Amino acid sequence: MVKANKGTKIVLTASEIEMSHFGDDPFGAFAGSFLLIPSFLKPLYMPKEHDLPDGRASIAPYGLRKAEALLLDNGFDENDVAVVHPKNLKHFIGPNTRVVGVSSMDPLGIAYVSLTYSSMFALGTEPRNRQEFRNLLRKSAIAKVHDKGQAKVIVGGAGAWQVAGNTARSTLGIDCVVTGEVGPSVVKLFHQAVNGEPLPTTAIGGVLRNPEDIPTIRGGSLHGAVEITRGCGRGCQFCSPTQRQRFSLPLEHILKEVTANTQSGNDMAILATEDLFLYGLKSPQFLPNRKAIVNLIENLVKVPGLKFIQPAHIALAPVVADPKCTEEIAELLVTRGRYKHGGKPYVTAEAGIETGSVRLFKKRMAGKAIPFKPEEWPDVVKQAIGILNDNRWFPLTTWLLGLPEEEEEDVIATLELLDDMKGMKLFVTPLLWVPLRPSILSEGSRPQIEALTDLQWEVFTRAWKLNLDFWRPPLRLNSWKAFGSSMLVPLFGSLVYFVYARGNPAAPMIKELLFHSFGKAFFDSA
Repeated sequence: MVKANKGTKIVLTASEIEMSHFGDDPFGAFAGSFLLIPSFLKPLYMPKEHDLPDGRASIAPYGLRKAEALLLDNGFDENDVAVVHPKNLKHFIGPNTRVVGVSSMDPLGIAYVSLTYSSMFALGTEPRNRQEFRNLLRKSAIAKVHDKGQAKVIVGGAGAWQVAGNTARSTLGIDCVVTGEVGPSVVKLFHQAVNGEPLPTTAIGGVLRNPEDIPTIRGGSLHGAVEITRGCGRGCQFCSPTQRQRFSLPLEHILKEVTANTQSGNDMAILATEDLFLYGLKSPQFLPNRKAIVNLIENLVKVPGLKFIQPAHIALAPVVADPKCTEEIAELLVTRGRYKHGGKPYVTAEAGIETGSVRLFKKRMAGKAIPFKPEEWPDVVKQAIGILNDNRWFPLTTWLLGLPEEEEEDVIATLELLDDMKGMKLFVTPLLWVPLRPSILSEGSRPQIEALTDLQWEVFTRAWKLNLDFWRPPLRLNSWKAFGSSMLVPLFGSLVYFVYARGNPAAPMIKELLFHSFGKAFFDSA
């Protein structure tokens, strides 16, 4: 490693948990936000990608790569900017360092997954995201140069709004919090920091309305993430991306970023989008542009060195509106699926179902159903999952509890829709609603785990039973490895229950799931 003993002018980094690929294990990444793992197990649970010969990170969060590219396109050169893993900060922060840029998706652990499951399953007193972010800012080389007044600390990313308050900034040693997109204002802030000029305590990153103005990443991104669309337009009140202007990135831009990833050793591409079916969209009724979507996937398949293609999100209404589009891209994507079930590859992506209540759906998220009527939402969901399953597409679905004005009848409707999901192939993730910013519902009060009703707990219980029934490996006695794999969930659940959760509001649910899991493992196999 070449040590920059005097320090690099601009250092870009993120917390250790947000720099880890978790071995490309989706469940590991899911649980990583709330499990507190002993330090000696970190190399196994949170493996670190290899570094470049000079010590810079070979792989980094996509947002950091975008910030790096924007700075390199606007007055800084490669000697000025270093993207670095937290463990290597001491080699890049020194007397010449003037600004440290930190990206975070969830710095305080109050996003959907962290907030929901840290209060149910965490083996500790706080979400891991919060602990790791605090350690980065206060227990690394960053604190030393910041507290001396030598370098400014700028925090951005999707979760930056969480630390925009005066208390969070002063406690964590943050000079400026940037919310919004990685846009023109970011460049100005870094120039100000490098020149020793004062920074505003908060700033808006700015908006790049022209796709041609969006910089192309230079290095590898975590999980091979590449943006293919920005914005949404369906208008869900709990969602942030719907606040942004919608457009698709040019195919040439996407292929350049995928190539940057493969040249960095990435063999996977996660297609960052609010909905794969938005790519090339021209229809005001959100009817998929099948030709553009198929052409995109066909070109990705041809990229040398790219083995796996993983869409990030899909909407369900387009699946029903144009089943042929789903069929054609599934034929390509299944052959590039990284994950397997029953020994065979499958396609997955996150899909928001959110509720089975037509009343709540019409009030908070009616646009999700377009081109169908809001009243048709439960039927659209069932038809879409059926079409996806027919094409070996097993989606990860999210369901929201505790939305403002949610009533008992709404939760009952969600339970009824969950019951209709029995036998279908999907992953069900109930989440507590969080007032994300910016969103229409950003000023609401989030629900507390202690205040959940019996019906809301029943949603969690039934959802995880569905997951156990489909995803749990069958009990196998042909080898110790096979036996350990099949017993991992019930044994881990037992640890959580007996060590931590017996006094937790989630204890009755965990206990019921344990009995269900052990029963399925033994009696189904018998």
